[in-house]
Amino acid sequence: MNTRNSLLASAALAGFILLGACATSTPATELVPAAEEPALRETALLMIADIDTNPASAAEFAARCTGGLGLSERILTDLEGRAGNAGIADLQDLDLLSNLVYSVGLGEAGLIAETNPDADIRSAGETCQQQAANLTTRIALSRPIYDRLASIDASALDSRSAWLLQRTLRDYRRAGVDEDDATREKIVALNAELTAISTEFNRNLREIQGSIKVAPEALAGMPQDYIDAHAPGGDGLVTLTTDYPDTQPVFTYSPNDEMKKELARANGLRAYPENVAPLRGLLEKRYELASLLGYPNYAAYITEDKMSGSPETVRTFLSEVEAAARNASEIEFARLLAKKHETEPDATAIGDWSRAYLAEQIRQSDYGLNSQEVRQYFAYNNVREGIFSLVEDLFGVEVRDWTDAPVWHESVTAHEMLRDGVLIGRFFLDMHPREGKFKHAAAFPVRLGPTSDGVPVAALVCNFPAGDHSTGLMEHIQVETFLHEFGHLIHVMFSGQPDYASLNMGTIEWDFIEAPSQMLENWVWDYETLSKFAVDADGNTIPPELVAKMNSARNFGKGVGTLRQLVIANTSLDYYDLPPSEVDLLGVMKGHSDRLSPFEQVPDVHPYASIGHFDGYSAIYYTYQWSLAISTDLFSQFQQNGLRDTETAARYRDLVLAPGSSKPAAELIHDFLGRDWSPEAYEQLLLNAASDKGTK
Repeated sequence: MNTRNSLLASAALAGFILLGACATSTPATELVPAAEEPALRETALLMIADIDTNPASAAEFAARCTGGLGLSERILTDLEGRAGNAGIADLQDLDLLSNLVYSVGLGEAGLIAETNPDADIRSAGETCQQQAANLTTRIALSRPIYDRLASIDASALDSRSAWLLQRTLRDYRRAGVDEDDATREKIVALNAELTAISTEFNRNLREIQGSIKVAPEALAGMPQDYIDAHAPGGDGLVTLTTDYPDTQPVFTYSPNDEMKKELARANGLRAYPENVAPLRGLLEKRYELASLLGYPNYAAYITEDKMSGSPETVRTFLSEVEAAARNASEIEFARLLAKKHETEPDATAIGDWSRAYLAEQIRQSDYGLNSQEVRQYFAYNNVREGIFSLVEDLFGVEVRDWTDAPVWHESVTAHEMLRDGVLIGRFFLDMHPREGKFKHAAAFPVRLGPTSDGVPVAALVCNFPAGDHSTGLMEHIQVETFLHEFGHLIHVMFSGQPDYASLNMGTIEWDFIEAPSQMLENWVWDYETLSKFAVDADGNTIPPELVAKMNSARNFGKGVGTLRQLVIANTSLDYYDLPPSEVDLLGVMKGHSDRLSPFEQVPDVHPYASIGHFDGYSAIYYTYQWSLAISTDLFSQFQQNGLRDTETAARYRDLVLAPGSSKPAAELIHDFLGRDWSPEAYEQLLLNAASDKGTK
């Protein structure tokens, strides 16, 4: 999901992303004295039903946070003080408590912290996140609640409740609830420290922007709309930032190698040195936490409840993927070097900053494909409507405007999703860059439910060009990213559970969570899909022969691209699989780059400082490759039956997405495929990429 919220990750590690619901906006609920307060459940449901993603001030949101977390404290006290026989009501009320903490303190506050235009309001969101994460730790370590739940007769429960009880007790034990008092106090302190460090790390990622200045003539060869959007400043120079709308076109289209290298250097130094100490702190405190809980390291802890189960399984998997990608990577590099020889006959190396440009030149010469021609058909406004239409047609839903939604910026749009005329979810789109905003692309669950009369709510937060053909032309890879993130969003919409918020997709295994979105990416390569929205400025539909060329060139670069992903995956695992004293932050990443990447790297940079996944995903960046293997297997059903086959799509929606986490991921996959999943299809795809020689 590009899990954007590391505090959400902290809650997950404590076993409590037990998630929330939302209904139409109602006045914010304030905490009142206990004697005057209605029943706790009814009050909590009212606050979950309310949503305020656009507070008028930092003070207003701080008061809302205080009210929500204060009410949560009352419910916690009530749960801990119960006597008599335990039963399903205790499980339901714990679900409600966790739902409330998430809804206000993590889902809502997390979105505010990453997107609100007002720095003081963002800060209030950060503070609320920290308070909620600390409360989550207290809930996860509550021995009275654990003992009460453990006394429930699971055989007397329905299957869904029994599954949730089993998982909840496991997560309590993993959080350290059965440790002695002194150890639990240390765990509480460590989690509080981790929350503060994570907040600092992610604030730096959000607030720090790299940039370079170049002469206007340095933009020669760039698309005209890009040049028009980058007018010289008062000093006569053009500013290029490290935000995606600036960097991706430069690396793809500019023949100016020095400019590309300078921009790559600025990108490789973003958040350095600011994030060195926070990242080091994350490694140290997580190692200490894992040791307290009886694990050899944090990687062993974090993989235990995933599909992989252990760092050893992860390393074996990554080695198998590497072996499958190696041959294609070697062939691709040779082709890139041959292309460079056309202008530099004596070249023996390729800078990583030149890779995308040379690949574009090969797409033109070997496949007859010009990406500047392709982008003329992908204006943001049309892409958005096209993705809406695809999801509507494929999954039998309707997307309409959400009127009176609490949007926080004029560029944010809000929408509702209905199925058979019944509202099933609401979502925001915050899709364009601005100062102080989250810099990547991710889905932000705000409410994951429902447990009241409401529906799930989520937001997509991305950084794409805005507008029509004059200002909003997107690279095809950005269109793919848009659909990927929208895949996360529909997973949230479809997986709202009628009984337990905790059974939404938010608690599914993380090495599965990317698979549905990765599978959906395939539709942006499908002519029937693209023909419905991909048009140029004159209204001409993208030609089928152009889409055919796109598909012919699709697998070129898959080998080197996979090895680049393995650099991060192996670095992620090593950072948390070793004692922190043995981790050289730059040395570990450089070691994997030197081993896996055939390209010359930008010297004297520290790219680890700006990779948010080293916090939010900790040791488990491998999950992208693991999920990709699953998604390739899932997609085989659509390949057999047709990408627009609504019956297959309905089965997929109902068997894989809609159940949320009410079953282990392996069972969901088996339900859809009729067999256990296998990585063979993905490994074969990588092997096949080696046979791609282009049209020559």
